[in-house]
Amino acid sequence: MKHYTLLLLGALALTSCKDWWKHDTTSQEEKSDSTEVAVPETLIPDSTIWGHLGEDTGMSALQFITDKGDTMEVYRTSQYTGEDGKLLGDIRELTDHFALTLREGNETLGTAVNASQLERLWKQADTAPYDGWKLWNGHIVLSSQQKKEIGIISQLDTMDIEWLDDDSLVVTNQLNQRITFVKN
Repeated sequence: MKHYTLLLLGALALTSCKDWWKHDTTSQEEKSDSTEVAVPETLIPDSTIWGHLGEDTGMSALQFITDKGDTMEVYRTSQYTGEDGKLLGDIRELTDHFALTLREGNETLGTAVNASQLERLWKQADTAPYDGWKLWNGHIVLSSQQKKEIGIISQLDTMDIEWLDDDSLVVTNQLNQRITFVKN
């Protein structure tokens, strides 16, 4: 009886999932030019905080103004372990849009990604086979589409950003393989 209950629960779980895994038969012309990737709902919510840096950003702390208008002071280095947070991209323009993840009670920087810089680089780079991206919990989710006999198959790859500047983006996948995107 236990096995039938587990089988029933498994079937129920599969049928209740959203259809994000299905093949996309939409033609390329019907899609928008946006690089934004639709990430399927998961059990892990996105903890990314969006906003821009404030004028009081310094060497040891970031002043961060969220898109909702809240102002936060975030340490760049852990006060407990001495571990530095990851800052990806440049801090030159206070108007650049940043994506932050926090740790230690939202007092310490986990990851800060200059999303404006990423957007500028992505639009200028020939990024085949990836056609879009989204930041999710301090990682980058890259999307790709492959044309097959049955239609267009979409795939999402979650990677870690290792480096970001005006000319290049370096990411690593779960197999520790590095992929570099460069500006044309």
